[in-house]
Amino acid sequence: MELYRRILACLDGSKESFNAYENALKLAKSINASLTALTVIPLGVELSSALSLFLGIRDLYRKNAEKILKEAKDLATEEGLKVKLLIEEGEPFQRIVDIVYAEDIDLIFMGKSGKSGLAKGILGSTAIRTIGVSPIDVMILPKEVPLRFNRILVPVDGSAYSEKAALKALALAKHFQSKVLILSVVELILTDLYEVPGDLYKVLESLKFSAEENVRKLKAQFKMENIDCDVLVTEGAPPDKILEIAEKEEITLVVMGSHGKRGFKRLLLGSVTERVINFGNLPVLVVKS
Repeated sequence: MELYRRILACLDGSKESFNAYENALKLAKSINASLTALTVIPLGVELSSALSLFLGIRDLYRKNAEKILKEAKDLATEEGLKVKLLIEEGEPFQRIVDIVYAEDIDLIFMGKSGKSGLAKGILGSTAIRTIGVSPIDVMILPKEVPLRFNRILVPVDGSAYSEKAALKALALAKHFQSKVLILSVVELILTDLYEVPGDLYKVLESLKFSAEENVRKLKAQFKMENIDCDVLVTEGAPPDKILEIAEKEEITLVVMGSHGKRGFKRLLLGSVTERVINFGNLPVLVVKS
């Protein structure tokens, strides 16, 4: 699996989005990829109204967008890179996906959130919707957190989504000589079907066996490519265990699928992936299958 050729960085003027952009610059330089910087003016009814035109609000939005892209251009120049600058108008997540198709993008960079107060650090609606409808991978970076590839965590559950994520992690590890930890979390969902402890034990053992077989096969793939890879099977709530292991093992990047084995628990983004992004403080690469 090849790495990325064309990267799109989404900017809204926040520190989070500029942190994502600066890391996108570094990645583009290291893998010789092209970079496009995009800012979207959220053109709604309030901006298209006669009053808005009279007050010049739309012009103010455009001037702010131009200022954002000028800073983006200056940062690219410092890195010795050329960047394509785009200003679009409309619903941000829709315009982002439109540009993905128009520019043949294969990786999107976004900051975790530009909000403050109680919403600070929570994945914004634009990011959630973008990940949900995007046909390509999305990298989410928290504020002031650098993107490093030396220790990659890959949560897997046997689904096609997690298998694709594991293959992407393998490609990254080969390029950056990363150490990889493949993690499978066995989650036993209690129902009325299991009336006695023996039934629960049998189900749990079966799930653990399947998980161990899955990570064993993946480890063999990584070893064939001479990738330093460890595996771990544990029990509990997947988001909590993923974050716990990430902290314990000093993980620098989580690579995971957008949905898991139980499918679309949320309409646009799998609940495990969303919780890992929201409650963790490290970069997450969401791999689309």
